[in-house]
Amino acid sequence: MTELIEKIRDTIDKKKVKSLCNRILKKCSFKSERDLRNISSLATWLYIYGYYDEMIEVCDLVKDMEFAGDYDLWFIPEMTMCLKTRVFRERGMLKEAQVLIDKINEHRDPSLYVNLVDIYEENMDENIAEELKNRPKSLADGWRLCKLQFAINYREPGKFPISDEKFDSDIQELVSILRQVK
Repeated sequence: MTELIEKIRDTIDKKKVKSLCNRILKKCSFKSERDLRNISSLATWLYIYGYYDEMIEVCDLVKDMEFAGDYDLWFIPEMTMCLKTRVFRERGMLKEAQVLIDKINEHRDPSLYVNLVDIYEENMDENIAEELKNRPKSLADGWRLCKLQFAINYREPGKFPISDEKFDSDIQELVSILRQVK
């Protein structure tokens, strides 16, 4: 793991990527939600900047984690599987994408998705707008990252009551904005 993270830190000249790499190199426990979130964030920023092969390698750091009943910890490997699924689907690797989708959906209950629609369609946009109005832009970017992860996390496995087209449009817009972050 150390070699991969150092290689990414030393070859990708993006402040967000370097910062996350340094955090992971300093401390990374696979039992810590915060540490695992750094891995998920790094993978997401690599996706944003278009470093898909490196993103897949980072996602593979948590590929062997199994669901142990803690959804807070499971969110991270699940998120990385959704990122990989998206890249696989975009590359036409549909078999590989389906294997991941099946694993993701083992621990999901689509009947609960309706409870999340307002969070995505209203709350996140309100938070972004509020941060843009009253605080540093970086806080709005944090909400945009959160919205991007949500969109990918629910678009890829399917069965969510928001259309794939809406998710894809939002993802494209969010990536376009976040790509400008150094």
